Amino acid sequence: MKIAQLALALCLSAAMLPATAADKPASEASIKRLMEISNSKKLVDSALLQMNSIMKTTMKQALADQALTPEQQKIMLETQDKLTDVVKEEMTWDTLEPMFLDIYQKTFTQKEVDGMLAFYKSPAGQAVIKKMPQVMQTTMQITQARMSKLIPKMQQIAEEGLEKMKALSPQPQS
Repeated sequence: MKIAQLALALCLSAAMLPATAADKPASEASIKRLMEISNSKKLVDSALLQMNSIMKTTMKQALADQALTPEQQKIMLETQDKLTDVVKEEMTWDTLEPMFLDIYQKTFTQKEVDGMLAFYKSPAGQAVIKKMPQVMQTTMQITQARMSKLIPKMQQIAEEGLEKMKALSPQPQS
């Protein structure tokens, strides 16, 4: 009886091997290869440049209706530079790569990473790699244009909400 149970357990274990092998987490080496082939570092660098540009444009838009003195303009430029420096310090490839490795290993199986590697090596995959920075830049520009229209509406709603809250606040007694 015990031999039959052992044989059954071995058969079941053997049947499960292909499923578990297919579901194993992707190796660090294969993920690094995927990031290399897909130019992930270049995409991150490009996104950071675009983010810096958006921060500068947003600050200009926020102060567009205000006349700034030369001293205020200097402070605004210094602030932009400091913001850019903080982003550059915290969002380097050396900082982000371990995070990406961890996320990819927790998210994708080896089989899936192998499939992505095959895709990115193909002509269609290479086209995606080459054109994705332009897609991202155009998307950010369109999003920024839409947000510039939304910001005044959002500010108006926030101001109305603050006014309603003030109206409900108890007035100090004199």
